[in-house]
Amino acid sequence: MKIVVIGSSGRIGSRLVPRLRERGHETVAADLDSGVNTLTGQGLAAAVAGASVVVDVSNSLSSEDAAVMRFFQTSTRNLLAAESAAGVGHHVALSGVGIERMPDSGYMRAKVAQEKLIEDSSIPYSIVHATQFFEFVGRIADEATSGDTVRLAHVLIQPIAAEDVASALADVTVGPPVNGVIEVAGPQQFHLDELVRSTLRKRHDPREVITDPHAPYDGAELHERTLIPAAGARLAKTRFGDWLNPAPELPADTLLSAVDNARRGVVTHITIKDEPVAAIVHGSTLAMAKLLAVLLTNEMAASALPAVLPAAFPWASPMTADELKIFAGELRKAVVAELPERVERVLIDWQAVGEVRAGERTT
Repeated sequence: MKIVVIGSSGRIGSRLVPRLRERGHETVAADLDSGVNTLTGQGLAAAVAGASVVVDVSNSLSSEDAAVMRFFQTSTRNLLAAESAAGVGHHVALSGVGIERMPDSGYMRAKVAQEKLIEDSSIPYSIVHATQFFEFVGRIADEATSGDTVRLAHVLIQPIAAEDVASALADVTVGPPVNGVIEVAGPQQFHLDELVRSTLRKRHDPREVITDPHAPYDGAELHERTLIPAAGARLAKTRFGDWLNPAPELPADTLLSAVDNARRGVVTHITIKDEPVAAIVHGSTLAMAKLLAVLLTNEMAASALPAVLPAAFPWASPMTADELKIFAGELRKAVVAELPERVERVLIDWQAVGEVRAGERTT
């Protein structure tokens, strides 16, 4: 189906577009650079024509209260009008957990106004409330800084990786409208002041974090649970510590040894930072399948996959280094997207390439 992503060049939009395309959907990247301006309405009709779903992940360029309110109200009205005229069947919008609990924040008031327009529209919709992104922890510190001091409240926060927000949005986008709100959050809760304090320390930042119960956050004073989701929120898998200090990539020789062991049905365990990366059982075919499934979905193994695949698929041995890299990338994307038919198609296509390189068939 055709999906239009408004704000496609932003932090979430730039991650969402490729995910939707990987799932086989015609995805239109709509932003100012592509000639689509939701504030003026320019290019909107052409962009949403024939679309089944429109996803709005756009944001205001100004942080001034009146400008933010104008952006979200005007843009949303223009977008919903264009969607109604085009017969769009699902409007998806990204918003934030706790916006209704922060009326003193001009930005949050604008997001509440945006949601009201969506709810009052006749277009079926899904609103995704995400908690604060990992990527914004540094900005939170900067906005709370005066001199060498950072003042933050001792309140709960349950941040999430931008990659996980994009994945959740992709799931919602290809599903049916819920005509309500879906909350997504990271797997861990922290206290805001302690999280920023430990992050600055790990980054060797000399600023001192002072706990201040009245310290503003986006212009509003926070309560203990303002920033955290309800009990039924969808929880992502990425932990803040893993995002902040990603595990090292697995060396190719370690993976090659694991592939060899799996081929012979030998039990193999790979552990990095006390976390199991792969645990292979007896039985060579099952062992190989399980090993490849783990490696193809593991970020640590991504760079070593071109070296590993010829051991797993002998027909890949004659391929060039560039071909192996592309093959590894396509296969990994298909596995991560959980698309069995696409996995099979990737293997068939690249086996043909390998056989051509080996002289076993002609193009």
